[in-house]
Amino acid sequence: MFIVIRKYKVQRGTGPGLAERVQQGFVPLMRQMRGFRGYHLLDGGPDILVSVTMFDKAEEALASSEAAADWVRDNVLEFTKGMPEVTVGNALISEPEAQE
Repeated sequence: MFIVIRKYKVQRGTGPGLAERVQQGFVPLMRQMRGFRGYHLLDGGPDILVSVTMFDKAEEALASSEAAADWVRDNVLEFTKGMPEVTVGNALISEPEAQE
C-alpha cells in the first residue's frame, strides 16, 4: 500500500469551509481513481490541515498527487498559503481495523 500525506497551511478560520469543499469535490474525485483505498483529513493545529490518502500502488498514489494539485489550484487555492508539503511512501506497516 502507498500513502500520500499532504500538509496544507491555510488562511486563518477557513478550515471548516475548506473541509466542506474537499468532502463535496475532492473526495469523489479520489474515489474514482484506480487503487484508491481511503482518505482522511485531519485538523493539524492552528491553520494546518493534513490529508492522508491511501492507494494500492506507487503509480496510483503519484497520479493522485497530480490530480490533487490540479484540484487545489482550481478549487481552494484562495484558502491555502501556497501548495502543500507532500510526502509519498510505501506503507511498511498497515494494520486494518479489528473486526468484532
